[in-house]
Amino acid sequence: MPRALFTAIRLIIVIGGVTAIVLMVNWRTVVVTPAGDIGFDGSIHDVARTHDVEMSTPAGDGMVLVVTTDGMRAQVSIDRIRPGLLDLLADANWWWVLIGLGLVGCVYPLQATRWWLLMRCRGLGASWPRTLRLVLVGAFCNFFLPGTEGGDVVKAWGAARGTDRRVEAVMSVVFDRITGLAGLVLLAAGVGIFLAESPQSKSIGIWTAIGMAAVAVIGIAAFVMTERGWLRLPEVARSFGGGVPGRVVDAATAYKRHPGAVVAATGVSVCVQVLLAAAAGCCAWAVGARHELIVILAVMPILFIAAAVPLTWQGAGVMELLGIALLAGPGVATVSQVIALLVLYRALEFTWGLVGSLLMLGGGIQLHPGAENTS
Repeated sequence: MPRALFTAIRLIIVIGGVTAIVLMVNWRTVVVTPAGDIGFDGSIHDVARTHDVEMSTPAGDGMVLVVTTDGMRAQVSIDRIRPGLLDLLADANWWWVLIGLGLVGCVYPLQATRWWLLMRCRGLGASWPRTLRLVLVGAFCNFFLPGTEGGDVVKAWGAARGTDRRVEAVMSVVFDRITGLAGLVLLAAGVGIFLAESPQSKSIGIWTAIGMAAVAVIGIAAFVMTERGWLRLPEVARSFGGGVPGRVVDAATAYKRHPGAVVAATGVSVCVQVLLAAAAGCCAWAVGARHELIVILAVMPILFIAAAVPLTWQGAGVMELLGIALLAGPGVATVSQVIALLVLYRALEFTWGLVGSLLMLGGGIQLHPGAENTS
């Protein structure tokens, strides 16, 4: 695809997504009078009406004393209040946010362990502390490239520099990402089909399971045909001097000899995704959303996959629209609450990314200590 066309598509997605979000979000807290109900002025209308809220005070028994910006006062049910995005963030329960911050912090040692396992089974010498350091630096760099894969580029550079096994080092990053995506799909499908009682999460799980099965069948079939020469991919790759396709095939063949490490890495990935989804759930509860944890565990992996597509920064626009479609609903969460939880979740990741920025300022992010002397 031409670069100009790809850039144009990205701009259209960003502009369309941001515009839709701006139009759907309540920026100010409002009170809604449903169609057919008596309004603040005592009249009844056939359409729903909204009034901007100047001040609200709990009145007990699920009621709230509301003063609107145009000076009207009344007691209304709390279910009629639609908090604005800025008010949601300002009034967030910061204990839930801190719990979410702690959960996200537990993710990075697990990610380091996953990558370290994949390198170790290929005989790549790297200490676990240096691996963790590079993972944290990568977490910070995720905020500077489209999608959430910017850190992989930095990790691949840090792993390959100063070693004569650069291909294996880079491929370890590729397979680290593959096992991470496998953990996402397994979590969404498993929770949605086997654990969730919500029709919403069951539907998500079923479609994710179908997608997972299709990817697995296609991947296995392609690998078998490649290995047996039916696709003649090795010959084609060699005709171009090896190249990326041949290296990926060689790496896949090599990792096939280490099923234990691959299974363990995938298991770690599931734990990582559970922690990240739970952290997102904490952000949802911090802004008053009423989702069950099981629904969050089914939905968030889908949003993470959407964010990983390298079209927009951190999946901005795409992630929000999909989140609104899957998480917003009457009595559960408003559009503004969904956007607020995603804002808080990104803030948690950015906070830990700042730790990576401090490590990057210290230099020496290569996995191999002698890299500076051999370059």
